[in-house]
Amino acid sequence: MKLARPVARASRWQSNARSALCGVAIASFSFAVAAQTGPSPAASPTAIPDFPKRLAITVVADERLLSTFQQRVSSWFSDGTEVRVTVTSEVDQAQLLASSPTEVRAWIVALSADHALLTFSSVTPPAPPRHLVREVPLREGFDELGLERLASVTHSAFVALSEGVEGVEREQAERELGAAGVAVGSPTPPIESATPAALPPPAPPVPVPKPDVPPSTVSRAAIRAAEPLAWLLVAAGYGVRLRGAEGVGQGPTLALGVQLRSARTAFDVQLSGHYLFRTEFQAAPFNASVQTTALRAQVGIEPRLRSSFFWQALLGLGADVARISASAASSSAENILIRPHGNGTQWRGAGELTLGVLRRGELLDLAVCAQAIFSFEDVRYGAKTGDGEALLARPWLVQPALSIQGRFRSAR
Repeated sequence: MKLARPVARASRWQSNARSALCGVAIASFSFAVAAQTGPSPAASPTAIPDFPKRLAITVVADERLLSTFQQRVSSWFSDGTEVRVTVTSEVDQAQLLASSPTEVRAWIVALSADHALLTFSSVTPPAPPRHLVREVPLREGFDELGLERLASVTHSAFVALSEGVEGVEREQAERELGAAGVAVGSPTPPIESATPAALPPPAPPVPVPKPDVPPSTVSRAAIRAAEPLAWLLVAAGYGVRLRGAEGVGQGPTLALGVQLRSARTAFDVQLSGHYLFRTEFQAAPFNASVQTTALRAQVGIEPRLRSSFFWQALLGLGADVARISASAASSSAENILIRPHGNGTQWRGAGELTLGVLRRGELLDLAVCAQAIFSFEDVRYGAKTGDGEALLARPWLVQPALSIQGRFRSAR
């Protein structure tokens, strides 16, 4: 399905990004020319006569990500070249390397979240068609910077074809596409011609059986199969927890786990620990202190929010190991009828719910999370008196917490 794209004015950040990307793109193409061509006169940048001033781009991606792409590509051209962008959901195997004497045809196919494949095809009869294949790394997929980078590479490829400094035959282009995991159909003659009398009449179409699985599906499946199915996770951070009578606890956190990938959602399994520094609190007539270590086994999901941002939801079960000590608040021991127990350790069953937002980077993920800790035991600080049991202090059964965390993954 072909969709027209509205033209808008370029924003200020595009000009800044374009200056940096233009230098990178020109340097990349110059290096490719030096590596692929020898010191022959044919490699000299000479404009090809009757080279078309029209560029037709087909992008295999989500239509919502490309609302500004046609305008971005057009802004790179100042010679009147007409740019037209259409969006499709699948690769047309037969048209991937199709060429026309009236326009340069390009395809952009997302290989993964951080790589895209670009193909360019042109023909100026009676010369044979020429093609270019480019694999472009993208930091965050089709985001603002990624679209501008694709626009700059598209412009550089168009210039290289128009000046005759680059271009390979179809057989070489098919080998490069095959190495990237993209299948190509049989060649088809140009559907438009600037000199129709010089071209032979088209042969009658030969019916080709439709494969059981679309070529684009096969290519994407092959790409996903090459990626790792799981990543190892190592996370460290710092958290603050409100506990009621025991005061505010704070300290470092550590987690080790495994993340299983899928198309848009990741699944986490991990073991975590939160060390809360010792704090003092009043349980009159005693002064008490507690140091707590929270141990959890957690499972959760991370659905994609947008671009590199993900939601994070974890459910954990475990225990709080509380090391408690107490002393008399007054030095007048003869006036105290009850005495504290000696230092002791309590194991308190607990559950934990974590909700947060995570930004995924190339190596390091950053997260801000809110937690709710549920105590499975009614913890009380009390004393026995002549009148019975006296309640001195009681921590909250539900304790809110907040943490920040940095996480390393074993692969991108």
